[in-house]
Amino acid sequence: MKVIIVGTAYPYRSKVSAFNHSLARQFMDEGNDVEIVTYKYQGVQEEKLSGDSSPENLKITHMINSLNPVSWNKTANYIKKLHPDEVIFAYTNSKVAICMGNIAQRISKNTGIKRIAIVKDMIPEDANLLDRFLPYKFARNIDGFVCVNKGIAEDIEHFEKTPKPKKYSNLPINVPYGERIPRDMAIEQLSLDPKYRYLLFFGYIRPYKGVDLLIEAFSDERIRKYNVKLLIAGEFKDEIQLYIDKIRQTGMSEYLEMRTEYISNRDVHKYFSAADMIVQTYKKPKESGVTRMAYHFEKPMLVTNVKKLADIVKNREVGYVVEPNPKDIADAIVDFYENNRREEYEKNVVVEKQKFSWGNLTKTIETLFD
Repeated sequence: MKVIIVGTAYPYRSKVSAFNHSLARQFMDEGNDVEIVTYKYQGVQEEKLSGDSSPENLKITHMINSLNPVSWNKTANYIKKLHPDEVIFAYTNSKVAICMGNIAQRISKNTGIKRIAIVKDMIPEDANLLDRFLPYKFARNIDGFVCVNKGIAEDIEHFEKTPKPKKYSNLPINVPYGERIPRDMAIEQLSLDPKYRYLLFFGYIRPYKGVDLLIEAFSDERIRKYNVKLLIAGEFKDEIQLYIDKIRQTGMSEYLEMRTEYISNRDVHKYFSAADMIVQTYKKPKESGVTRMAYHFEKPMLVTNVKKLADIVKNREVGYVVEPNPKDIADAIVDFYENNRREEYEKNVVVEKQKFSWGNLTKTIETLFD
């Protein structure tokens, strides 16, 4: 089968590029002929480009100018001449909707080519007027959708003229951070005290991520008996004083291990390997790559009951889904240690992790019209 992927790719430096590369390799591993058609990069700012060498064994054609309709027509004609069975549009946001929508329209149904969109987000939480208008062109020129979030299908229906096939598939794990190592080794390499157990908050520290809720929850006296510390690893991206005040108010400094400098990719696996559970106490509906990293490193999770985050964590199977308040967070931590849930939940994570495979995504794509 001939597959064309339309979207960001090398030399652009982004998670979307990495996603499209991995998707292409999965299709190739399954015996398909694959090509990525992506954007021209002349004149692009240096910081947006990858310093890595070109990905091996991937055919990447730089053809699209997202602002030039002549380029859209040229791209569509190029794709039609290749006679692919499927064209997969890696949709990211409304900024690419007009460009991709026009390319999809010019390919047209009459060619027999299936036009499929993988959609990570259609209407963002902070949507503006353009986010609610521009996707019309795109949605009406696609034959079927694979949604990587359960609420996306409803958002797509807002733009459709007639209903199209839709299926849900978890966004695959794409973690270039190495593999899990023994806990004792990770503790030593991070210079942590081995007499403590650790819960990990990982990633940029922003107000919506609820680190203040987590610190307050950790002040619960019930937690003291388990000899556990909260390991916070990630840079502050907003006013640090909020957290300093919260730590001072709760008197939690001796139970916190703060590593708030930049964490290099080569050290990420150490932090996840050292932790008993990964905690994400978000206040707002936001998707997070940290959850998928937890699956990669086969670690239980504690997340708050907000859309996108809670969708992929089975409560009381691979961890906890709790309301975003200190008491419920603390209750879950107490239950985790009091009832020795770690081993049970880790086994469940290993099983659930299979749903985040690249093969699961390509299978969803291939059965979209069944």
